[in-house]
Amino acid sequence: MAQLTATTGSPSRSPVEVVIDRIWRFFCSVRMAVFEIALLALLTLIGTLRGSDVPQWIADAWPFTQPLVDRWYAWDVFRSPLFASLLAIIAIAIAVCTINRAPGIWQTISTPRIRTSPGYIDRAEVNARFTASMSAADLEAGLRSELKSRRYRFMTEQVGDQIHFYADKNRWAKLGTYPFHLALILILVGGIVGSMFGFRDVEFAVAEGETRAVGHGTDLSVELVRFTDSYIQTGDAQEYRSDVIIYDGGTKVSEGPITVNHPISAGVATFYQASFGISVDMVIKDATGAELYNQPLEVGFFNLRENPDAPAGLIRLPAQGVQVAVVAPDTNRANRPDLDTLQLANGQVWVQVSPLDANAGGDTMETAVLDQGQPQDVAGLNLLFERESRFTVLQVAYNPGIPIFIIASVMLVGGLAVTFYFPLRRIRGIIQDSADGGTLMMTPLAKRDWGGKREFFALTRDAGERLGAAPDVKRPDDEGNWDHHEADDDTR
Repeated sequence: MAQLTATTGSPSRSPVEVVIDRIWRFFCSVRMAVFEIALLALLTLIGTLRGSDVPQWIADAWPFTQPLVDRWYAWDVFRSPLFASLLAIIAIAIAVCTINRAPGIWQTISTPRIRTSPGYIDRAEVNARFTASMSAADLEAGLRSELKSRRYRFMTEQVGDQIHFYADKNRWAKLGTYPFHLALILILVGGIVGSMFGFRDVEFAVAEGETRAVGHGTDLSVELVRFTDSYIQTGDAQEYRSDVIIYDGGTKVSEGPITVNHPISAGVATFYQASFGISVDMVIKDATGAELYNQPLEVGFFNLRENPDAPAGLIRLPAQGVQVAVVAPDTNRANRPDLDTLQLANGQVWVQVSPLDANAGGDTMETAVLDQGQPQDVAGLNLLFERESRFTVLQVAYNPGIPIFIIASVMLVGGLAVTFYFPLRRIRGIIQDSADGGTLMMTPLAKRDWGGKREFFALTRDAGERLGAAPDVKRPDDEGNWDHHEADDDTR
């Protein structure tokens, strides 16, 4: 006697297939998508607030958070591997979900399902019924002609004594989802490229007559020829203008003015006007007369703790193991005059020479007040304050992802335009012979598409005129309730 063995359950899969399936499900998971988007929003908020006073407000309110706030200020979120990795994960998830939808979209375009049922049409929130004194074949021919005139594709299938039909137009517009989703992926890729390979220097200071290298792996440098500022009668700023020359590898590549909202681009970088301040031209020599420092020093980025209202700068001389703090006169002596302990006059600067080693004793520091144009020996150094000038603060930015963003923007707008201006319209229905002639019932696939319903109402009116039969249309009344009406002119 032969024995039969029955097996149940799904066929066994290899470990590789299991891993691939789990990875695929991970990228398709809606819960993970929500988590990824929430995490992206959080990181964006953290990175944005890093450039504000909000973190310090938190530390001032709760002093125990100061170490965390210091790390917050030190962490460049948008250039971190975590941020780039998250963008990559979201981009892959969009790609995977788009691929998942491909078979269904292609089936809708190439081989849509034609067969339907009377119950489905009856239950639809919008439908239409025709009864005409003609055969089902004549009804089909008349409806086909009407739909063809409206650029619909018309497909039929014989099911017993019924003719089931499916009609659609703008079916290729379904492919508009691909440039749209590809644009989203490119935006994320552009963010990754910009965060990993771009840079933004928000405090790039250049004094008048000085040439300063941009750095960040570029050969660019900027020379500030002159900085000017003008004001209206009320004292408000009218214009800040920096006349600059930009070099690439020592070769002049661009020159001209930089003003607010009118940047200059050169090489890979763009230069924006940010702010300005004063600088002091200092010359420092050692005991043998060798020049150690001869260039403008921007003051205002620092303040001396003992004299916090006056702008200060710092010159580091590693070879000599010392640093020179320079403090200029208080620019607003009416503001807390009690804090102006140095009482410097115009044409004077206060200097302090101290060891670079912070653990050195305080008695090794020496201070002096320098008058403009008069050199003075301080702690074995000869210090000369030549003159006061001004410096400009530029914002230097390079984002290699901008071309990607431009391409993504074009694809995004194109995909949306195709989707919204050429929407897919679909109609299903049944035609059959009856005792009184032929009957036609149909419904649009437009559950949440009022434009599709409105076009369907216009179609039923024109089809009724062509077929010589008044349709019974299920549509909303003036109060928004759904009821049956005969097609009339208000369906236009």
